[in-house]
Amino acid sequence: MRIVEYLREKKTAKLQDIAELNGVSVDTVRRDFEQLEAEGLLRRVRGGAVFHNADITTQKVGIRGITHREEKKEIAALTDQFVADGQTVGLTSGTTCLEVARFLAANYRRLTVITNNLAAVNELAEAGRFTIIVPGGVVDCNEEAVFGDTCEEDILSYNIDVAFLGVHAISVEKGITDFRINQVSVQRAMIQSAKKRIIVADHSKFDQVAYVNTCGLDEVDAIISDSGLSHEVYHKFRNCDVDIVIPQP
Repeated sequence: MRIVEYLREKKTAKLQDIAELNGVSVDTVRRDFEQLEAEGLLRRVRGGAVFHNADITTQKVGIRGITHREEKKEIAALTDQFVADGQTVGLTSGTTCLEVARFLAANYRRLTVITNNLAAVNELAEAGRFTIIVPGGVVDCNEEAVFGDTCEEDILSYNIDVAFLGVHAISVEKGITDFRINQVSVQRAMIQSAKKRIIVADHSKFDQVAYVNTCGLDEVDAIISDSGLSHEVYHKFRNCDVDIVIPQP
């Protein structure tokens, strides 16, 4: 994560600079560069590396976790407005929903959580206080989440009080869209099963469109975002009768 953030800021990095930054040997940095080049995040050059300007938000879930970490924690804290102990909560895949799981694990005593997000399952299981339901299906290794017909059928067999959905893009024109084609049907199943449907998305997801339609804005009850959301974008969506929850000054 330090290497990627350094390259995003500086654009180039020498082996020795990264070795000092991370307190490791130059050989370790070389191996890190090889791995990050394989992920498409940098390009190795003689003596160092240069930043590869790829869209990190469409990388596999472990890489996406690098971006907007503090904003996702802000979002997770705001889910407190929608959850009460004893309820049944749905969580979809994605790094923002993982932060929501961490918040729930730290702040609630008695919940039933239905999720296909395998990383979230681990966080919730460590708390040892919740009933965790994992729908069956096929594992999407890049997303670290379950998907498929069985997964959707399992979700539809439950009545969920509130579902939190991590998504890739939100726009007034197209509503909620995503690039994770395997996960869209799971998101729709959560929407259908839940009494309240809450989108959790950092400010970078607004005014964006991905290639798969998930649902219209009228099919969700609220969107939780972070303090980086501009006043202009906030009011643009509020003027379309979208309830947006952001941290108060």
